[in-house]
Formats: sequence, C-alpha cells, structure tokens
Amino acid sequence: MKKLALISCILAVTACDSAKPAADKSADAAKAKTEASENDKAAEKVAVAAEPEKAEDGEANGCIYAEGEKDAEHAKPEEGCPHGEQADGEGTLAAKSDGHFGDPFSNTTDAVPLAKAVDAKSKEGILVSGEVESVCQKKGCWMVVKDGDVSARILMKDHGFNVPMDSRGKKVQVEGTLTSRTFNEDQVKHLEKDGGGDPDKVSGERTEHVLTASGVLIQS
Repeated sequence: MKKLALISCILAVTACDSAKPAADKSADAAKAKTEASENDKAAEKVAVAAEPEKAEDGEANGCIYAEGEKDAEHAKPEEGCPHGEQADGEGTLAAKSDGHFGDPFSNTTDAVPLAKAVDAKSKEGILVSGEVESVCQKKGCWMVVKDGDVSARILMKDHGFNVPMDSRGKKVQVEGTLTSRTFNEDQVKHLEKDGGGDPDKVSGERTEHVLTASGVLIQS
C-alpha cells in the first residue's frame, strides 16, 4: 500500500509539472493579447489627435480667406476662419486721424468710380471710390462697396487690417487689385452669416468682383 501511495504521489507531481508550462503559455498569450489591444488603442488616439478639428457650420470650407488672401498664420485648417475679438496688432482697427486703414495709398491720381474701373477691366494698383454697402459683422474683415448698380467685395490683403463694422453708408476709397472670384456654396453661406443675414436663405455658387485692398480710406 505504501508503494502504491508513493507511486500515485509521484504521478501527481509529474502531472502538475507537465501542466505548468501550458498554463504559463496561456498566461503569456493573454498578456500579449492585452498589450496588443492597448497598443491599438494608443495608436487610435494618436491618429485622432493628428486629425484637424472640424470647424462648426462649415467654417473651415466657408472661410473666404482660405484662398490666397489668407496669410501663413491663418492658414492652419484647425483654426477655421480668422474671426475673433478686435485687438491691437495684426488685424487691428488702428487708423490715422483721417480714417485710413492699411498701407498708405501709392496711387497719386484721383480715385476712379468703381463702376468705371470694372468697365475698364482695371486690375493692379487701382484706386477706386464708392459707398460702403455692407461690412462683416464679426470682425470687419471684409466689406462690400457699391457704385450705382456695380458692387465689389473688398478683402484685406493678407488679412492685415479690419475696418469699422459701422461703416455702412459711408463714402470710401480703396486701393488694391481688382479681379473676379467665384465663391462656393459654403463661402456664400458664410458671408451671409457674417453680414448678419440668414445663411439658410442663400444657396449655390456666386461670382463677384473682388478688390484685394492694401489700403482703405473711409470718409466720415
């Protein structure tokens, strides 16, 4: 009986020893699976963090300064459109006592009525006159100037300055480059919203005369 008990004990110890490597392998596999899952989650977080934040109301696509008139500082897509509080420095409202914003006029000739400049297909370095029809009500970073039935949207070169948001109805002179530009639907809605209108009431593309201004003189 003693021999039988001894043999049974030996067999039991042997079985435990043979099962131990299998258990260790199972634990190692479970640990590796957990680590792989954690690595996948970490990689997913990095990928999400690398994606630019989406601006609300389509502002990233609707920003009119996203094509050409927007400087390097505002070219980051995660910043959306460069609207914000008016402050000293870039985009300032600082003006001379005569109501001049931006660079001094380099054109020494008299200002040409906007309608005449458009008819003549003038382009670079022109000085035009007209009346302010509307202004961006978020920052004053654009305005629409009209002369009779002709109008042009004024964009500030390099988004370097703003104009007062209460300039509507005032006489104005603008120096810059006159072109035409087609705004996509997102931009049309964005402009309507910035001008104080209802973006849901406008749709489709819109082609406008655009004057990229280096300097603006608003007459009181």
